[in-house]
Order: sequence, then structure tokens, then C-alpha cells
Amino acid sequence: MISEPGRDLLEEVLRQVVGQEAQIEWVDEGREWSAHARLVGAGGLVSHVLTSGEIQMARFEDPPCSTVILTSTDEDEVREALAKLARAVAEYSAGGGHVVQRKGLFGTRPVLVLRTTEGEWRIGKRSGTIPY
Repeated sequence: MISEPGRDLLEEVLRQVVGQEAQIEWVDEGREWSAHARLVGAGGLVSHVLTSGEIQMARFEDPPCSTVILTSTDEDEVREALAKLARAVAEYSAGGGHVVQRKGLFGTRPVLVLRTTEGEWRIGKRSGTIPY
């Protein structure tokens, strides 16, 4: 069941940041997340924004990757983290990101690169860098 306070905050942030740039669907994932929004951009790109207590997350389906921002339970801090993730998701939904191949010990793997007002995001399957 989706927690209403978590959903209300996430919905407010997504409406402010993403607006009409993506279709927003609410996902019920049980007790693990307070709220989970699935966003589908005009080009069919799918991403997710999830919130739960001190964990704020954005997930992307192509390439499959995610990034997390840890927060306190302070509403202003959570709101700021969700807004930052929402800007990354909005950029992705609009087709603004691109994928580069990162070399590793066992070959190459895709890394999603997004540019927002905070700077450049590099999000891989197991690692990433986000602007602060």
C-alpha cells in the first residue's frame, strides 16, 4: 500500500519538475517504498522515482541502471533530493541523455550520461557519479 504522505510529497515534486513532459503512473510495491512513480516520456523512455524514509532513488530502464541519494527524514532534505532526481528523470524522459561504454576489468558496460542544472550525472549498473 502506498503511504499517502510519501506519495503526496513525491507527486508535488514531480508535478513541479517534470510537469507534462512525462506520463506518471503510480506503482504499489508493498511496504518497501513509501511511493513509487513510473514515468513514460514522449519517446517511450521509462524511468522510476521511488522514495522511502531515508532513501530516494531514480531507476532507468534503458540502459538498466539506478542511482540513490541518502537523506535524513527531514522533509526539506527529502524534497531537495527528490527534485534533483526528478530533474535527471525529466532529462532522460525528454531523450536528453546518452549512453557511453565504460571499460572495466571484465569488458565494457553501458553508462547513462545526463546533464541537469546541477551538472553531469554518470549512472551505471553498479556505480555512478551524481552532481552535488
